[in-house]
Amino acid sequence: MPDDALWGGRFAAPVHPAVQEFTNSLPFDRRLVRHDLLASLAHARMLRETEILAGSDSDLILSGLSEMLREVETGLEVEGPDEDVHTWIERTLVERVGDAGKRLHTARSRNDQTAVALRLYVRERLEDILSGVAGLQRVLTGQAASFRETFLPGYTHLQPGQPVSLAHHLLAHVASLGADAERLRAAHRLAGVSPLGAGALAGTSFPIDPARSAALLGLDRTFANSMHIVGDRDYVLDAAYACAMLSVHLSRWADEIVLWSTREFRFIELDDSVAQGSSIMPQKKNPEAAEILRGKSARAIGNVTALLALMKGLPLTFNSDFQEDKERLFDTLDTADWSLAAAIAVARGVNYRTDVMKAALGGGMLTATELADHLVRHGVPFRRAHHQVGEAVRLAEEGGVELWELDLETLRTCCPSAGDDVHEVLRPPAAVAAHDSPGGPAPGRVLEQLQEVDREVTALEAWLDGRTDPPIRRAHLEERLLDTLLT
Repeated sequence: MPDDALWGGRFAAPVHPAVQEFTNSLPFDRRLVRHDLLASLAHARMLRETEILAGSDSDLILSGLSEMLREVETGLEVEGPDEDVHTWIERTLVERVGDAGKRLHTARSRNDQTAVALRLYVRERLEDILSGVAGLQRVLTGQAASFRETFLPGYTHLQPGQPVSLAHHLLAHVASLGADAERLRAAHRLAGVSPLGAGALAGTSFPIDPARSAALLGLDRTFANSMHIVGDRDYVLDAAYACAMLSVHLSRWADEIVLWSTREFRFIELDDSVAQGSSIMPQKKNPEAAEILRGKSARAIGNVTALLALMKGLPLTFNSDFQEDKERLFDTLDTADWSLAAAIAVARGVNYRTDVMKAALGGGMLTATELADHLVRHGVPFRRAHHQVGEAVRLAEEGGVELWELDLETLRTCCPSAGDDVHEVLRPPAAVAAHDSPGGPAPGRVLEQLQEVDREVTALEAWLDGRTDPPIRRAHLEERLLDTLLT
């Protein structure tokens, strides 16, 4: 085996080229290089502080790793014959600082090394995605604030049900994004365990300080069981699931964009900047970005399924099957990030046709429930009121009029308990205003929802603003870098 491999002393023959190519993960795991370098800096710093490594060796290792990190962050390409990014780092370090670089792996395995780099990567990417979620929430709530008294049909089974405000409708999507933010933050927290010090599976015989390594990396806590932590990929599944749910919610919103922009609905018109045309039909204006948003959710769902299948039945502790989690995870995180950027652009390009929405309030007998509630207030049991209103709906349909257009005498043939003020509650604006229950569409309740969303998004943005580089990277960025790392 070549001397720069992380293993091989026990082997007398080189790896077969087909096996070498089959097991090589550098083409995709090289995106972990920054995070692995940070983790290696933290590990080396801990080895120095615990005097496991001599100062002269740790000086060379810390300065070499820091220089590599600086170069990677300014564009150094990670490439070569190495089987993975971890091998590339160690080989490059040894080439630069000599045999001292071979001491970096003291009290560490590729098992805990891989796990900590991936955890750092996942947390960073989840923060990017959360920023996108907050951005889309801001766009939709900004639009909702302008439409508290713009009314349109609310649908069940894609049939007109009851009148709501456009603001209330938009805030339903914002609420889904709020749930996504909670899931993404939970995944971020669950990824915040440092596996450094777990070794291959049984810890180490060296007097290490795992809490110090975790603190240098800005991770929240250390592991409780070394066998568990090196074989744990729950945080990968949690991140993938949270992103899949986000993709599903974006898909539902995007489907509405597609539906509402049709000639049959015409509730919205898309700005030319977020629509595309047909290669054969010059008149077409297609919501292609929204359609692709729907399609992207299938990838995210498929990746979760693949990751679950990957993990099912694996024995403790580490298995090379874990190599297959990277591409599925990376694709999921990338897809979520790109989808949010596209969704924000599309949302900003939506022009709402409030005149068409107002016209759609007619013809659907949307205030039938309000008539039933009116009868209940006049002493009629709800089930009987429901039946009487059904008869009134049939009369109105036969006459080609709305419920509020039936004269009182005709209405009372079906609903004898209808009060003299019945017509006042049957018009859509009055019906919406009457739905003043918590979380409802009444303008005052919508204002409460807007205020609550603002508080939640502001808190999320503050949390994101408060996220800082790991302490070990802040040391790397200091002007007197080497002195800072070695102090």
